[in-house]
Amino acid sequence: MSPHKHSSLTLLTKGQGNARILTRQLTDLLGDRVDVTGVCVDKPFSSVSLEADLIVASTTSVLNFIPQYIDQIRNRLLIARRTIDFKNLQLLLGLPPKTRAMLVNDRKETAEEVIQFLYGLGFEHLWLIPYYPGNPNPSRVEYAITPGEPQLVPPGIKNVLDLGTRKIDITTLAEILSRLGMLDEKASLLSARYISSIVDITKHLADSLGVNQKLNTLLQMVLDKITNGVLAADKEGRIIMLNKAAEKVLELRSEKCLGKENQVLQVLEVDKALRSGEPDENKTRVYQGKHLLVNNIPMLENEEPSGAICIFYELSEVEKIEKCLRKHLTKIGFTSKYTFSDIDGKSQKLLKQIDNAKRFAETDYNVLIIGESGTGKELFANAIHNYSRRKNRPFVAINCAALPIDLLESELFGFEEGTFTGARRGGKPGLFEQAHLGTIFLDEIGEIPAQVQAKLLRVLEEKEVMRVGGESLIPVDVRVIAATNKDLQKLVEKHQFREDLYYRLKVLSLKLPPLRERNSDIIAYAEQFVRQLDISTENFLSPEVKEAFVNYNWPGNIREVKNVIEYLATVVRGRTVAVEDLPAELLAVIEGDGGGWPESGIPTVGCTPEEMGLLKVLSQFCENGKTVGRKSLQQALLKTGIALTEDQVRNRLGHLEEKGLVLISRGRRGTSVTQSGLELIRRANAAN
Repeated sequence: MSPHKHSSLTLLTKGQGNARILTRQLTDLLGDRVDVTGVCVDKPFSSVSLEADLIVASTTSVLNFIPQYIDQIRNRLLIARRTIDFKNLQLLLGLPPKTRAMLVNDRKETAEEVIQFLYGLGFEHLWLIPYYPGNPNPSRVEYAITPGEPQLVPPGIKNVLDLGTRKIDITTLAEILSRLGMLDEKASLLSARYISSIVDITKHLADSLGVNQKLNTLLQMVLDKITNGVLAADKEGRIIMLNKAAEKVLELRSEKCLGKENQVLQVLEVDKALRSGEPDENKTRVYQGKHLLVNNIPMLENEEPSGAICIFYELSEVEKIEKCLRKHLTKIGFTSKYTFSDIDGKSQKLLKQIDNAKRFAETDYNVLIIGESGTGKELFANAIHNYSRRKNRPFVAINCAALPIDLLESELFGFEEGTFTGARRGGKPGLFEQAHLGTIFLDEIGEIPAQVQAKLLRVLEEKEVMRVGGESLIPVDVRVIAATNKDLQKLVEKHQFREDLYYRLKVLSLKLPPLRERNSDIIAYAEQFVRQLDISTENFLSPEVKEAFVNYNWPGNIREVKNVIEYLATVVRGRTVAVEDLPAELLAVIEGDGGGWPESGIPTVGCTPEEMGLLKVLSQFCENGKTVGRKSLQQALLKTGIALTEDQVRNRLGHLEEKGLVLISRGRRGTSVTQSGLELIRRANAAN
């Protein structure tokens, strides 16, 4: 979007206080170039405000108040990431170890999120208990900690520590500027705002030297999490802060240089920012033979320099990493195979989705592809990548349902050396690292377990990945395309899929039509597969077979068409295919009523061979009056020649339940086959 005088942004939030504080934060950043409107969704508001150029939701939960507008604003919607103001953390320093304190917020998820944030900053010595409206009041608690929600603290709590409303974090602010076409113009201001939060920490650190060891330790812990070198000096030119990365690169020790002058300030020209009060950014400096990219930002009080902060990193290290990564990616050769010209079909429903996919490819937004098995989701993902500006970069694909949880986690995020027995020396980069600057395709995204969902959400939000067993964050620039044959919205409602992850993935969405909704393409696909198999028989498919194809529901979609043609090419030689040559399962369905399943009680979505085998094995246990677990099912399937992991058995049972073929009950009843499932087994056995 090009910047102009009257760009508009609407902020969606709950509560007048939140709206006022966050609107002021955005107005301070955007100035008079953008009209910022704060809307409280829990109060009546005009829908005209939703016509703004950009809609920013303060949390995912505010969207629950406006479900009727989601489709209207989807392509202009950004869900904010929030953070606590570091200045207010000193309120917690006086709490003794093992203090029981409730963390009060409006929802369970946000309360737990703040707890994890505080624990990550080193407050593990506190016992923080989430509290939100409707939750029982925890016993033996004298303190309440809240991020700007003191009105939610239950009566009887004497000590309330208010950390203030959580602000919109820098990554979201940068994305807002990018979407409004203002990032280049406002980059320096945004950097200054980000640096100011570090500056506040360093000021507290400087004030606390020799006075408050707990504050000193906490703030140093926060800064040590920053991977770039960070150094701060006061107005007298004395070093007041040095993080671990800076110590390593500059070969200094904090205990010897804090509170003292040092020549490094002159070499990095920190003193120049001290004298001028002006930022000195992206300059190359040489220190003891090391080439550093340096940013010096002054700290100002009453418009006068009160100190300066220097952020830097070593150029040689960055170059080494990039060279190593390029070499590795060239070796493994992650490339996409298909383009939009490989997608066949002439139906209007399909052509519309192809047109949408091309438009999506021109952006960098995440894409969620929804469609039944065999509708071409991976084909579309490949084509989107090849049509995008990332087409010459890696395309990495993974089936999330194919791996057990521990292996899936290490494949996606990588692992460090020594993380587990047999881990390779030097560790292993995950697929997100290997997809850097390119695209990662997450097929069957609805199958990933909760633990991996949380880590995936962090990667999408922070654009950083942490390897299993690792401690450092690795920046990644990856476009995510996910695919599913499940209704993720229903999984969200059942609390089986994270709502915040769902909205992160579904920035743009494609819904691929099943083959039964575009009958005009069925024969075209069949004849295409006949040509690919180089079948010499003229008119290989008889008119009666073509008619049967058109009337059949094709639950397996295009993949099933290909399988049927390959079957016919194997069993029919040198003549035209007749209806009676069709596979037994397909023939049984067609003879039932000429198309779908014979009775309304039998679902129209078919089963894979693995699902059919699982259904039969389960029915045998049920016939004997036995309840059965996934381990026993796995072992019984193996005897029939079907090898699945326990996680895969669980996933396949979920598919069968969605199709109404099994009923999964918790407790002693276990899993049973429904009447529809039994009827399907009977018909399949009869056909064989």
